[in-house]
Amino acid sequence: MGAEDRIRILVVDDDPTSLAALSALLAGDGYRITVARGGREALLRIARDRPDCVVLDYAMPEMTGLEVLRSLRASGDQIPVLMLSAKSDPYDKTAGYSSGADVYVGKDEDPSVVRAAIQRLLNRAGSTGSRIEIGGLVIDSSTWSCHVDGRQVRLPPRSFSLLLALASQAGRVCRKEQLIYQVWGVNSDVYTRAVDNAVVELRRLLGDDSGNPRFIHTVRGV
Repeated sequence: MGAEDRIRILVVDDDPTSLAALSALLAGDGYRITVARGGREALLRIARDRPDCVVLDYAMPEMTGLEVLRSLRASGDQIPVLMLSAKSDPYDKTAGYSSGADVYVGKDEDPSVVRAAIQRLLNRAGSTGSRIEIGGLVIDSSTWSCHVDGRQVRLPPRSFSLLLALASQAGRVCRKEQLIYQVWGVNSDVYTRAVDNAVVELRRLLGDDSGNPRFIHTVRGV
């Protein structure tokens, strides 16, 4: 995939250390990163560059993340926005969501949570493309369909969402906590054992032998 084809993410933060760390993390995942060091610069870059997703700091001088969000939504711009904040008080989260944030993640969260949240946003927005092909497996999120070696496999919604989450990270290890976030949602009280059971069921539906898997490989101890 060439540089011009990569998914574009705008990272907005007035703290140079946080900005550099998050940009490096996401660039390492293959995203094309641009940065803004304040709210007004963010609005200019969004209008000019049209990124696929915005990671927006909550508290910034001059123009806060909340003000950026309100400006975007007031103009009808529904660009996916992940609000990243050191503020974990319910009031602050409510303010973020009320202002138009799609996802609100604390800065103290593990980087895998940020990655999962971004992937969920991109999947929802269709920025990753609707069709994924892996060997004999073909998944089309636009038609909610799945084929194995040309044979259609009918999957329940939860199984399809799990398959899509795994396939969108093909070649990488997906932690159970990451899958819970992507498939069951950020406020879910699902335990990791439920992920194990869901994977077993998905394998059964796909005809994927756990002893000699084609599609889903388990990595122990991660």
